[in-house]
Amino acid sequence: MTKSQKKVKIYRLTAARSSSTTADMTTSQKKVVVILRSDNYFHWEFAMQMTLARKGLLAHVQVVKDPAEMTEAWLLNNMKALGLIAQGVSVEHHTKIRSVTSATQAWNTLLEFYNQTTMDNRVTMTRRLHEFKTEDGSTMARHLDKFDELIVGLQTFGEPRDDTRQLVILLSSLPTEFELIASIVENS
Repeated sequence: MTKSQKKVKIYRLTAARSSSTTADMTTSQKKVVVILRSDNYFHWEFAMQMTLARKGLLAHVQVVKDPAEMTEAWLLNNMKALGLIAQGVSVEHHTKIRSVTSATQAWNTLLEFYNQTTMDNRVTMTRRLHEFKTEDGSTMARHLDKFDELIVGLQTFGEPRDDTRQLVILLSSLPTEFELIASIVENS
């Protein structure tokens, strides 16, 4: 075996070890990533706030900094926060934030777009709630998450919290195999 062949073999062994270590680290440290779509803004907003907080970047969407006070480190972290926000937005929604230059601008643009308390948005959310049904192949956890997303959205628009109405809509959204549970809840 020549000297260059030995180097290649050592390099391959080292690369194999480091890639298996990297794979182990990424699976053990994997975070749940929520991508912003047209139907999950409130869920995405909370998840993104937690991601930014975990990385020490939450202030970049909560505080408007005077340009005279911006340091090089602040600007670098602002770009990191903007990058995280952009990565958390599905491709079809990138046009909404493509021209922004700061994390705060991106955050506020998305907030204004998805959190408009217009009559149209209120009616759309209410219709989605009343037409809400379990999707085929969906887990109960996923179904409850989608239901919570609708409820939080309506509450953000100023809808009153009516637990009885929510329970009726939730029970009505369940498939027939949950009829027994619905009957028990109705009769208690």
